[in-house]
Amino acid sequence: MYNSTMRTAPGRMLIATLGCVIMSIGINVFTTPLNLYTTGLMGYSQLIRSVLVEDFGFALAHIELEGILYYLLSIPVFFITFRSLGRNFFLRTVAFALIFSATTALIPVPAVPIIEDPLTCVVVGGICVGAGDAMVLTCGCTVGGLDMLAMHISKKTGMQVGRFTILANILLFLLCFFRYDFSVVLYSIIYMVFASLILDRMHQQNINVQALIFTKKMDNDIPKEIMEVMGRGVTRWQGEGAYTNEASSVLCVCINRYEMEQLERIVKGADPQAFIITTHGVRINGNFLHKV
Repeated sequence: MYNSTMRTAPGRMLIATLGCVIMSIGINVFTTPLNLYTTGLMGYSQLIRSVLVEDFGFALAHIELEGILYYLLSIPVFFITFRSLGRNFFLRTVAFALIFSATTALIPVPAVPIIEDPLTCVVVGGICVGAGDAMVLTCGCTVGGLDMLAMHISKKTGMQVGRFTILANILLFLLCFFRYDFSVVLYSIIYMVFASLILDRMHQQNINVQALIFTKKMDNDIPKEIMEVMGRGVTRWQGEGAYTNEASSVLCVCINRYEMEQLERIVKGADPQAFIITTHGVRINGNFLHKV
């Protein structure tokens, strides 16, 4: 059922929305009651929330401030990165950042931890956030945050995405250390490790597919649309049917697993008679964009 749902755009959006809910549960139900912090932009949002609530007594009835703060902090990131992201990817990011912010704002934080042992809370929370994030990413979406900014900086400066993320989280942990104590930092690091492990285990967006497209259309319409809409490079050969001796065009494009439906829609829309051969799990080295 999961695989059949993933093959349709509405199904992927439904699964991505469910992923947002699971992430918010992991944050609000398991980490926030212990005054622990997640990573990235949500971690900074939680820290700002703590300052507003604990130092200034500012709170909203039945609404968790970190959800609203997350989206407010995301707005500058949207403005910085929108030119470097594809239009469809950017729109999905804006939409699911809003969904994630809303679910985080509306899911109530328990007055006391539902699990007394902090380590267990951290592990369960990390698993929820990692699994939910993987569901969102696997559907070709993202909830934004510092990952978008890291991708933008990487394109502009060549700095590795992982290095930027680590530096941003180190700064967050230092701020937590000066405000609280080392135990908060330690549990937050454990949370980050478990969330990352689950995310890497479940995220299948990096399963690469090589597609060979055979079409009688000799113009540049199909490759042009693939490059413009999907942001993927296309290599073309001139072929000839062995039986008919008719000229044909052979297109080669490498994509990730969940871009397959979009590719088929583009090709079949331009040439219903075209056929596609796909090879899954190919290894690609060189100039290939591994999308979030």
